[in-house]
Amino acid sequence: MIHLNDKYYVSRGLHRKCYIHPENENRCIKVNYNEGAKEETNREIAYYKHLIRRKIAWNSLAQYYGAITTNEGVGHIFDLIRDEDGQIAKPLEYYVASEELTKKYYDSLVDSLKNLKTALLKDRIITMTIKSKNILFQLYSNNTQQGNRLIIIDNIGNSTFIPVASYIRFMAEKKIERTWQRFLRSLIKENSNNKLINQLIHDVNSN
Repeated sequence: MIHLNDKYYVSRGLHRKCYIHPENENRCIKVNYNEGAKEETNREIAYYKHLIRRKIAWNSLAQYYGAITTNEGVGHIFDLIRDEDGQIAKPLEYYVASEELTKKYYDSLVDSLKNLKTALLKDRIITMTIKSKNILFQLYSNNTQQGNRLIIIDNIGNSTFIPVASYIRFMAEKKIERTWQRFLRSLIKENSNNKLINQLIHDVNSN
């Protein structure tokens, strides 16, 4: 039994709360907190298990490690994404909402977005939607060979009754491309006050 309390609390989404794992600061535990959560969590965990069987690289997705019993019910363990300085990584929405931060990390954001799409296509990772609040921008110093990267932490999987896109590459690629373009349009719409956002998306779409 793992005991969770406010000391370990990180954040909450629509259905789940996220805590730092009390025994491993580089992992987190997500637990349901409302009645609508169970079906959504079961769907997502089933898809994570599908990805584990396929042995994906986990370059663009927080890795899943299984279920655990907590004082708040069944929890699920994932990587906790931290920046190189040890701070919990902030979501992409934090960086694109600020024109100053977008300018500071412009080239890295372009490269990271391109790399994220490449990784999704390579590993055929299906997402319900892609939202900037569900993607963390992990920062490294300029002295490391590994660059900054974007990592999806929520809302993956396939909601269709017969999820053919999970198994057929051509169908997966089409679905990923549609979801990706909706995501880019949403970045423009949600950050219209950022004068750099249109150029950023243009550069992401360029070869």
